[in-house]
Amino acid sequence: MISWAASTQFLGGLGLFLLGMWLLTEGLKLAGGNALERILSSWTITPTRSFFSGFTLTAVVQSSSAVTVSVIGFINAGLLDLSRALWIVFGSNVGTSMTAWIVALIGFKFNIEVLALPAVGIGAILHLFASNIRGRSLGGAMAGLGLLFLGLQNLQGAFANIDQVVDLSILSGGGLLNVLLMVLIGLFLTATMQSSSAALAVVLTAVSAGLLPLSAGAAAVIGANIGTTVTALIAVLKATANAKRVAMGHVLFNVITAIVALALLSPFLMLINWVQESLNLEPNPAISLALFHTSFNLLGVLLMLPLESRLTRWLSGLFTAREKVLSIPHHLDKNILSLPDLALNATLLDQQRLLSEMAPVLMKSDQEGLSLEEREKAIKALIASVNEYVVQCSQQPLPESIASSFHDVIRANIYLTNSLTALREAAALFQRLPALSEPQRKAVTALFESSNQLIEKSTVQQIDPTAAKQLKTALSDFKKNIRATRQFFVEELRRQQITPALLDAYLRQLNALYSMTKEYFKAARLIATLVKRETEQPEPDKQPL
Repeated sequence: MISWAASTQFLGGLGLFLLGMWLLTEGLKLAGGNALERILSSWTITPTRSFFSGFTLTAVVQSSSAVTVSVIGFINAGLLDLSRALWIVFGSNVGTSMTAWIVALIGFKFNIEVLALPAVGIGAILHLFASNIRGRSLGGAMAGLGLLFLGLQNLQGAFANIDQVVDLSILSGGGLLNVLLMVLIGLFLTATMQSSSAALAVVLTAVSAGLLPLSAGAAAVIGANIGTTVTALIAVLKATANAKRVAMGHVLFNVITAIVALALLSPFLMLINWVQESLNLEPNPAISLALFHTSFNLLGVLLMLPLESRLTRWLSGLFTAREKVLSIPHHLDKNILSLPDLALNATLLDQQRLLSEMAPVLMKSDQEGLSLEEREKAIKALIASVNEYVVQCSQQPLPESIASSFHDVIRANIYLTNSLTALREAAALFQRLPALSEPQRKAVTALFESSNQLIEKSTVQQIDPTAAKQLKTALSDFKKNIRATRQFFVEELRRQQITPALLDAYLRQLNALYSMTKEYFKAARLIATLVKRETEQPEPDKQPL
């Protein structure tokens, strides 16, 4: 029976490893500022560069989850297409194997305390006393690296004498059932701890301690590789269609790679042994597993070379039903709430879609599918979803410029809500057209045509000084036409062509038509200005509020 001391040492070691990995990842992400986003936006022009970007970023920040979330953010924000996003994910899978190399080459080679304790101490001092956020974050990363190695040391200690109290010979066979059992164990460890790195550390430690043969450890590593997809699938359960496509590509890559690696497990391990001997590498089982992990992920990449284009086309046809629902955002994703720049980009994309979908409703245009009333209801639901997303993202420290932009998004939605409110009253005037006299109908029809033209131009405008000035002049001219039409109906009353009650109704409805048009114009101009600012101005160094 396993002693209480060994159990607590294992749990403590695992906890230190997980805590260290989290501190290392978060510290490196914050220390790099917006580097991860900048790299993904500028280094991913071709599939090859996309692959190496995913590999490099994951190797540096030691988290494929962070890279995958950023990829989802960029594809939702329209900054990446699906093909490049998939190659980043493929590269990220290979990058996760760097954790195994760190553990194998450092964790089992050196006196861990000599490295770990100074790292924790120096890192903690930096985190507490550094004058800027990058220094504090770098200190947190250094302390995390030290805790990671201390956790590894405790795992080694917990496994040191476990073979004397637990018979693991059942896992040492080479039969198919044993291999599949080890795959399930690796998958379970990763899914439970939500970290393939921690699962790899446990497997590497067990193999290095002689508790498991290399073949069993290799099968567990394959299972851990599949287990990384569980996190991705959980993250996109209620996510956007793009996020689901990326997650599905991630799953297919890992499953296909795992099937091939399992089918070739014995010759693969023989090849690994030959490579170690040819390169005069130490016959260390931990290094063998690290080499195996890297090699079979690279094999998966080679398999994807002829398949990726067809895979991308197939994935692009999935989850399209959700994108046809007007009330559901297409770009807002909870997975990027912690990345304000990406969250803002996604918000502006759905905001532009909102403007485009709202214009036909205000212009009383016939649309296929939904009635105008149903579209109006769906648009209100979409406005509510955008506002809720902005509020959720704002519940964290934000750079001043992003906080200001989110404030402007809320303002724009207030304008749009005001425009929808005025629509009902303005629509009543539209419905009166058949009952009006010819001069009255001509005057009102001209106003509606002027309103439609202004709304249409506002929807597709490219904000520059000339366009903004022209649209502002058009709005001013529209207001003059409203006043002239009001005066026309007053004269109609004087000529006894309408009653005082009708005059009052006409004046209210004319005011509503002007308010509907003006509020939409203000929202469109504000959002277009935000889009221009985000896409054309260079990114400044931002400090949290």
